[in-house]
Amino acid sequence: MKKLLAVLLSVTLLLGLCLVPAGAADADETSPFVEGENSLIVFVTGIGQSFTYLFDDEYATPELQEYDTYSRLIADGKYKAKFNLFNSYFDDALNDKDTQKAIARIVLRLLVSAVARRNLVREEDIRTVVESMFGYNILGAKGEVKPNLVTPRYTMPLSEYPTNAAGESEAKNRFYGSIPCREIAREALGENFEDYLYCYNYNAFSYTSENVAGLHAFIETILRENKVGATEVVLVPMSMGASVTSAYLYKYPARADNHVRRVVSVVGCWQGSELIYDLITKRYADNSPDLVYNGIVADMVGEPWGYVVNWALRLFAKPALRDLIDDALGVFVDEIVLAAPSLCALVPTNRYEEVRGYITKDAVREETDAYYEAQKSLQPRFAALEREGITLSFIAGYGLPYGAETSDYKAFGFMYSADKTNSDEIIEISSTAPGTQFVRHGERFADEAGRTLSPDGSIDIANTWYKDSSWYFNGQKHELEYNNVAIDLALALALGRVKTVSDCADPNGSEYFPQFNGSRNIRNLRNDYIPEYDAYVAAGGSVTAEQQRTYDEAAAMMASHVCDRESDDAKIAALRQTLVDLGLEEAPAKEKKINTVINGMFSWGNDVTYKIFGAKGFLDFFV
Repeated sequence: MKKLLAVLLSVTLLLGLCLVPAGAADADETSPFVEGENSLIVFVTGIGQSFTYLFDDEYATPELQEYDTYSRLIADGKYKAKFNLFNSYFDDALNDKDTQKAIARIVLRLLVSAVARRNLVREEDIRTVVESMFGYNILGAKGEVKPNLVTPRYTMPLSEYPTNAAGESEAKNRFYGSIPCREIAREALGENFEDYLYCYNYNAFSYTSENVAGLHAFIETILRENKVGATEVVLVPMSMGASVTSAYLYKYPARADNHVRRVVSVVGCWQGSELIYDLITKRYADNSPDLVYNGIVADMVGEPWGYVVNWALRLFAKPALRDLIDDALGVFVDEIVLAAPSLCALVPTNRYEEVRGYITKDAVREETDAYYEAQKSLQPRFAALEREGITLSFIAGYGLPYGAETSDYKAFGFMYSADKTNSDEIIEISSTAPGTQFVRHGERFADEAGRTLSPDGSIDIANTWYKDSSWYFNGQKHELEYNNVAIDLALALALGRVKTVSDCADPNGSEYFPQFNGSRNIRNLRNDYIPEYDAYVAAGGSVTAEQQRTYDEAAAMMASHVCDRESDDAKIAALRQTLVDLGLEEAPAKEKKINTVINGMFSWGNDVTYKIFGAKGFLDFFV
């Protein structure tokens, strides 16, 4: 009997081992997640993190939308253009006869408008140009994109992203270009870190309901096919990705259906942005005339030609210029912004009823109505998710007005809320860390009693929904990709190593992450300076003790979880100078004296012009 029982036990164990899914047996032993957990980390991308690829018309067949077709074409570089937000390929538009005629009419009427002192440009010409130039961003009647456009979706881990014959992966390069977490993820997850990393892409101009359906199918697929034995996911929504995640968790509130263990929000747009509301309703900054004639335009174009543009703008009467801007912006908003429910979902919840009246397409209005009905219950829905055992964490930036640093965002300074907000350049802190209150950037709360203030006194987290699991980076622009501390924190939260602020409050601990931190940009340090120095030393190059100390200080700064922008930048600059001294980096190009003189003259001329004419056109001055 004992022998029979032994045989039966052996057979049972053998069958049990054989029935364990591939990789699952080792997953619990080797999983980098805490407490025996094992999940897949899914980044839900932001508005500019998913790339869309444009192909020649010959590829515009139904097969193009299939993975086996587009993945091969993209990997081999057989696409005409790619863009991560607005279409930047204008050759087709500029070669179109109707567009050429519309542009010519606009230019001629602009010239006449300068004399007539009123805008004579016809809206139909503006519409023709906008629809032609940005046609690849405009959705069809049922939300469809042009048949020669593809926003690829890879239902496999990064380790299996498609490559070309040379072993290079356009898809993987795009991921690390937007979310540069390679080294941090390797350290946190181990050598097979890419087996755990997934990315959910979607077109920024889309229907939110379709993105939700796509995310659900994506999660079901990767959980069924993953090779690490995971049965749940950690969602990491970034920026616009929070609106997709919010809608997903509304439709699938039960953990058994959504398969979510944790949500780690990275500058997520949970309650919209006043920036979008300002854009739709054409609310401009109080000082917008000054910005037009003596500010942002010059900054965007650069010296010295920005000053030339400032002078050129003065050829038009101010009322005519204002009408032209309003007409052009109106067409752009109607045709592109209000036609995409995904963009409408970025309107602040308390502003939607007003914005709803601007939406003319029934299908878009129906879609956004459903989204904002769900948004009304966001806080209790979060609480219900917690009861399901799903934890929520928030990483946010604050301390900046709209368009403060990034050249691509300078135009946002024209918006009414720009100098009244406290944001990461795009989204106010009350949206990226829901419940956080603020005064405008650069100011302090006058009444501090009963508040829990940031070190600069500009935000109050006393009523933040998730006060104990929200982290704040002061002066940090919206794209956190070059702040290694923020990425490290996101992965620590995803893995469960850190769950609340109290878990990482010890300054001497390896998991120390201050709740209130500064900003950082280590792009050049990580990508260029440290690798160049390491390679030089590894090849036998000699360095002085002082040069080694400079390197050590920069490396130690990068390893530190305390961000101090001024001090950090100084260390980065010092290491760059060391590389210049070693002949590994070129010295900063000295501006030619003639360029200095020219820039100075243009700047002086611009200042004099502004003092004489103010925020007006030349002709307005004499009226």
